[in-house]
Amino acid sequence: MKCVMFMNRDKLKAWLENSDYIDLPDLYQEIEEHYSLYDLIDALKEIKREHGLTSRLSIQKTQIENLVCQSQELDIKSQLEYIVTQSDTQQRGHSVSRYIQSTDNHRRFTPKADIVMFGDSITEWGPWNDALDYKIVNRGIAGDTTQGMLKRIDTSIVVKPDFVCVMAGINDLAQGYSVDQVFANYKEMLAIWKESDCQVLVQSTLLVGKRLDVLNSQVNELNQRLEALCAKEEIEYLDVNSVLVEQGMLDAKYSCDDLHLNAIAYEQWLVLLKERLAKLL
Repeated sequence: MKCVMFMNRDKLKAWLENSDYIDLPDLYQEIEEHYSLYDLIDALKEIKREHGLTSRLSIQKTQIENLVCQSQELDIKSQLEYIVTQSDTQQRGHSVSRYIQSTDNHRRFTPKADIVMFGDSITEWGPWNDALDYKIVNRGIAGDTTQGMLKRIDTSIVVKPDFVCVMAGINDLAQGYSVDQVFANYKEMLAIWKESDCQVLVQSTLLVGKRLDVLNSQVNELNQRLEALCAKEEIEYLDVNSVLVEQGMLDAKYSCDDLHLNAIAYEQWLVLLKERLAKLL
């Protein structure tokens, strides 16, 4: 594996040698260049292997590390089966329990909203209430797909919003669902909101960065179809990619993992969103 040159390799090596564990947020923020956090982790692992270093990359143990410790007395085949099975259970359980608990809260607590932000982690982690002078209800759930959003679309309607701002689709595509499937789910959501007299602002599905670039052709196709549908049905459409994308992908300065957004990216998005909402509300 070729080590990504974030900075002088000796400096990375010094971080590993001078502590029992790395503070990854501090190290990442010290790097002036814009690189993926995943590339940084790979680079640190490579240096560890080259120099026989034992420093941990975090003070916390990862899920895989814990499973390896728990299964170390098993033979290799049994250990692998144990790690795969338990990892699947833990990840699936975490995702499903989060969905269940979030939707339970969203159905129980239903304040009247000016705007519902509806989507996945990119929506859930947005600073909407801090940055917008409207009554905002955040209905983003990390990891969710358009199918999951269809199942909980009632949580966007029950608060009687003036507008639903929706962004979705990247998790579907990352999991192997086709553009046709995502588009069909989108059409169904839009039909439900129309029947419920909810006005909608469709925000373009965000293009992703270099590490995930294989998805971008599908994202572009989905956005083209969504924009055409919105024009046909007289639904508002906002091209968020217009301020976050350079050379056909999410610019590295807007994300540490080629997917989720940092504060600078949300600031750019909010400029567009505020301008549009001012005209609509």
